[in-house]
Amino acid sequence: MVYRTTPKMAERKAAHRAHLLSTAVQLFGRNGYHATTVPMIVKEAGSSTGSFYFYFRNKEDVFAAVLERFGERIAEALNGAIAAAGDDPLSIMRAAVEELVLFMAANPGEARILIVETSGLGDALQKVRRSIVANHARSVERALAELGRALPPLNPTLAARCWIGSVYESVYAWLELPVKQRPDAVVMAHAVSEFNLRGIGAWDQDWGSRRKLR
Repeated sequence: MVYRTTPKMAERKAAHRAHLLSTAVQLFGRNGYHATTVPMIVKEAGSSTGSFYFYFRNKEDVFAAVLERFGERIAEALNGAIAAAGDDPLSIMRAAVEELVLFMAANPGEARILIVETSGLGDALQKVRRSIVANHARSVERALAELGRALPPLNPTLAARCWIGSVYESVYAWLELPVKQRPDAVVMAHAVSEFNLRGIGAWDQDWGSRRKLR
């Protein structure tokens, strides 16, 4: 007898997997990668060991899935911010930076997983993390290329990495502070975007206003 998966069954399976992922995010974000175990995820989710291994091979696999999903959500958020920013390249770049900072600040558990907990893990997980970072850097590099001669001479590839690095390091430092001592996320996002615009020569430091592109 052949069993076929109905739409309702597929929906239940997707919901169960999403619930396991959500639980894993909470535990990885709170306890870290090494202190979190599969039995902890199963217990917290109210699931079973068999169900966990139906969806994931091991702890590394579910951690990678958490990273990949967060990367997808970041991309969705950035696309929305970029679409709302209009046609001016600098406005787009500002919006993208501030949205990236704000999105991570709004999702501190996942941000900690991406920025803090991936450090020193195996090659497979580092590859997932680097893929997410590289995707962000490519977006910045494309935007810098569009600005072209409106900016002082620079290496777009290197500048893009510096741009992304400032975001990640700022959020890292923010995450390391006690919650009550963290500066307002909007203030942080604005400060990072201002720093990055100055770094590519798109800000007039004497007048404190953006250069007019010609």
